[in-house]
Amino acid sequence: MPVWLPIRNNSFQAEFVAYISLIALLFSVTNFVPLSAIGFIPIVLGVWRFFGRTYPAFVVALAAFALYALVSTLLYDPASLGNFEFYRRDGNFFIAYAPILAGCVYAHRWDLNKLLRRFFIFAVAANIPVYAVYLAHAGLLSIFTHPDESFGSYFVARNAAGGFLAILFCLGIACYLTRRGTLLTGMLMLNGMMLFSTYSRGSMLGLLVVVPYLFVRRSWARPVLATLIVGLIGVSLFIAISHTHSSINYLGYRFDISNPDEKVANLDIRYEWLWPRALEYFKLSPIVGMGFGSFDDQISSVVNYFGVYAQPVGVTIMHSDSHAHNSFLNILAELGVVGLFLMMRFYWELMMWAIKGAKASASDAYTDYTGFVFVELSAVCLLVMSVSEHRLTTPSNVLLPALAISLLLASRLRTATVTSGLGRSLVRAGFTGLRGGPQTGPNMAPPTGPQTGPHTPPRTVPIHGSGVTTR
Repeated sequence: MPVWLPIRNNSFQAEFVAYISLIALLFSVTNFVPLSAIGFIPIVLGVWRFFGRTYPAFVVALAAFALYALVSTLLYDPASLGNFEFYRRDGNFFIAYAPILAGCVYAHRWDLNKLLRRFFIFAVAANIPVYAVYLAHAGLLSIFTHPDESFGSYFVARNAAGGFLAILFCLGIACYLTRRGTLLTGMLMLNGMMLFSTYSRGSMLGLLVVVPYLFVRRSWARPVLATLIVGLIGVSLFIAISHTHSSINYLGYRFDISNPDEKVANLDIRYEWLWPRALEYFKLSPIVGMGFGSFDDQISSVVNYFGVYAQPVGVTIMHSDSHAHNSFLNILAELGVVGLFLMMRFYWELMMWAIKGAKASASDAYTDYTGFVFVELSAVCLLVMSVSEHRLTTPSNVLLPALAISLLLASRLRTATVTSGLGRSLVRAGFTGLRGGPQTGPNMAPPTGPQTGPHTPPRTVPIHGSGVTTR
């Protein structure tokens, strides 16, 4: 269901607030949280706008997951909600996804095709100076002999840089599918080189899956996405189970890395310690998990209730970056089956919304096509990357698509002159809303009344990012 936000006399205020999201978008090229995370501010400035409206299914699913994570935190460690380090690490989900909800309370009239294209060029260009210094110092192929000297862009962690550059490459592909150009092609090549130099294998794996997905997205999107999600979760559980040893106490045992090869050591600690530990958490409390933010804490013991729920006892809270290095297992460990279902439900609904939006906006008259395609491709990339890292809640990876979703939700009343045939296709795609009237869905019949013909003027269809109003 689309979001309807009447602007009326608050047009200036609504568009002024939209610049907050634009500033956050510009600073998403780094993990300097005080600036890159300001996308939540519109929620504070217009929280009352949430009431009395209908929302797309993915917004409802996201709100349900956020509420569930909040309740889990209140039960496990309510003091964390007042600790800034919690939001930077264990609770970075709130920072990463808040801009999506913020998109429901402000509005703008920007051409997102142009805006996102210019941002892509800006983001790649901003990395050219630091990448040039890196190449002069280390060279392009030094990662194979000195993997610890990989390119980090403006991020501290190499996986954060790799994830951001992979998501940025998805944006470049979306821009390229919208309108090709020599400059854009060059920037895509540079973006790819930068990603390669991060030596982030999980990030490159994400793009390797996105490329073939481009060829099946129009006809086989639903079965491919369903197979992808089930396959990723299944592979994660299979590897964790096959490396679990019954003689090890994963709640207290600490794995010692002895392999001198840093990349091999990273795999060892995932397979031999982090993933089995997450599996142990899940087995102790499979329905609701051990508690949001609990994975990196020191837990002395647990009180188990009928093998369904486990209450941690003697907990030492540790707000750190020590997560399971696998989003699916990390969510299962902390929030159980309920949490993973809600998160996967969100991504499924989000991708269905983006696919419908891209289909409905496949016209020169519509200005949000780049945004919808980017959201679709970045969601696929994020899911794949999350097998090797906890990417689904990492701000460096999630903020860029989250801000794009926010801008799509806030896009309002862009009028285009099109034929009634396109108008009907937009209705069938589910991007229909009637101002002051009931909302419509993808199964609504085509509008009644006289149709346009060869000698009839075309219909006017005001278009905005989350719906279409037919007049």
